[in-house]
Amino acid sequence: MVQLGVSRLGVRGFSIQRSIALLAVVLALSLIAFLLWKTLRNPLETGLHIIRLEQLDAAAKADAELNQQIARGRLSLDSGAQQLELARDRFTVTQEAISSGQATLAGLSPSINSALDRYNQDTSAKLSLLNDYSVKLARLAQHFSVLRVAGISLLNAPSVNAKEGLREDVMSILREATAYGIQSAPTNGSYIDELGRNIVAAEEQLDDDVERGALRHLLNTVDALRSASDQLQVLTERFDTLATGPALYDLRSIYENYFHNLQTTARNYRQTLAVYAVALLLAFGVIAIRLRSSFSALDSLNSELQDSNVNLEKIVDKRTHALSKALEDLKMQQGQLIQSEKMASLGQMVAGVAHEINTPLGYASSNVEIVRESMQGMDGTVDAESLAEFDMLLADTEYGLTQIAELVMSLKDFSRVDRSQSQLFDLNEGIETALKICNSQLKDGVKVTRMFAELPQISCAPSQLNQVFLNLITNAAQAMDGNGQICIRSSFDDGFVEVAISDTGSGMDEDTRAHIFEPFFTTKPVGKGTGLGLSIVFRIIEDHGGTIRVESELGKGTEFFIRLPVAGVSKNPDILLEQDVVVLGDA
Repeated sequence: MVQLGVSRLGVRGFSIQRSIALLAVVLALSLIAFLLWKTLRNPLETGLHIIRLEQLDAAAKADAELNQQIARGRLSLDSGAQQLELARDRFTVTQEAISSGQATLAGLSPSINSALDRYNQDTSAKLSLLNDYSVKLARLAQHFSVLRVAGISLLNAPSVNAKEGLREDVMSILREATAYGIQSAPTNGSYIDELGRNIVAAEEQLDDDVERGALRHLLNTVDALRSASDQLQVLTERFDTLATGPALYDLRSIYENYFHNLQTTARNYRQTLAVYAVALLLAFGVIAIRLRSSFSALDSLNSELQDSNVNLEKIVDKRTHALSKALEDLKMQQGQLIQSEKMASLGQMVAGVAHEINTPLGYASSNVEIVRESMQGMDGTVDAESLAEFDMLLADTEYGLTQIAELVMSLKDFSRVDRSQSQLFDLNEGIETALKICNSQLKDGVKVTRMFAELPQISCAPSQLNQVFLNLITNAAQAMDGNGQICIRSSFDDGFVEVAISDTGSGMDEDTRAHIFEPFFTTKPVGKGTGLGLSIVFRIIEDHGGTIRVESELGKGTEFFIRLPVAGVSKNPDILLEQDVVVLGDA
């Protein structure tokens, strides 16, 4: 009985150890989930960081343009007010984007909030002063207009022309008053006063009251213009004390330091995650060794019990068998738990990547819809041909966004078994789509020749065949270095469609041609290519039940031949290519 009690205590102790082990596993997985969450947040912050820097640059540019318009206000009175208003609007928009836009800096940290408050105070004071400046500038322009009209009237007056020296004094005071009004620090004030005294003396000798009044009006207008110019100069000097540039520079410096610290923290979390993963593997190894030692101890104890108590042999055998089964179940559960953790980690990674792509994809789709709606009200301002062209470009953009969405869906379905998305597809349309996407790489010196036959639609995964054409056309364009000819031919032959893509590029030697479809083989420098492009192309064609071959000669170009069944029979019809990744220009 004492030996049976010891056995029961051993089993109970093992149950406690198992509970502690499960608790430790839960805590370990929770810590991994936390570290992954901290690591996956960084890409979103990086995207916002780029937008914020662009907003800060735009604010600095708008501030410089506003200062330039203030300095040039006197020199362009006719259009200066309008240009100044446009500059103020751009300045206000950039300031609002920084303070309350989608990528606002507000609320990121106390130091950023303090710098942002200082910047907003400076911009508010500058805008308030700008209102007074605009009023004074308009008044100066009005005085210039009145001065011009009064001067022309007097220069055409007979008595002014008849009076010796009076016409010259009027012309001189008009010229000097104009110079006084447009200069920031005029030095001809005393000369204008002298001319005014001469005109007053000449005025007293005129008999015509109307012309005498006109001379007096001219002198009053000159005095008003000088006063308005002096007031405008005072406001201009006050702008120098309200410069928003230093506050904006401080705000940018504080924000960049904040983002640097954020990146450092994320990097620390990644390092911690790596170290923790290694430590966890070591811990599992130690646990396995301890479990094996425990199994040996239990077997030894059972043997001793059998030797010391023959009457309890059957009970001991039964207990030992039950314990062995429990230990096997524990091993199986541990293996399942490790596999579940691997799949959970993979799912979190895929979900994070898909989410990061979906966010800018949503922005782009919304912007295309807004542009399309805005075009509906442009019938009267834009000709029909341009509207049709815009509509076509928007349709192409929407198609491209749809293609990206399909790639995102492929990432989300990475772990799923059912990847079959076969549908009827026109290869000629797919080639045209790839050419549109590659348009930026097909430079002016590249000529594309199309020789398309009438093809039946084939059953396939369109996005994957588009990837094939995109890779081959991109490689052809890069091989010609912007100068040459690409020829694309399609044909139908006995239940198969055939596509040939040739270029007049540099070509390949026999050794390169023998390895181009191998993964990670590339002829490009390190960092310029992954060597996956043509290997993925080969696998896509193979999974569709087709064939691909290449003919090339060094210095004479390259030609790829693709042959696909119309019925879409593949080596594995239930599972298409598992790696739906676009890799451009990696031959």
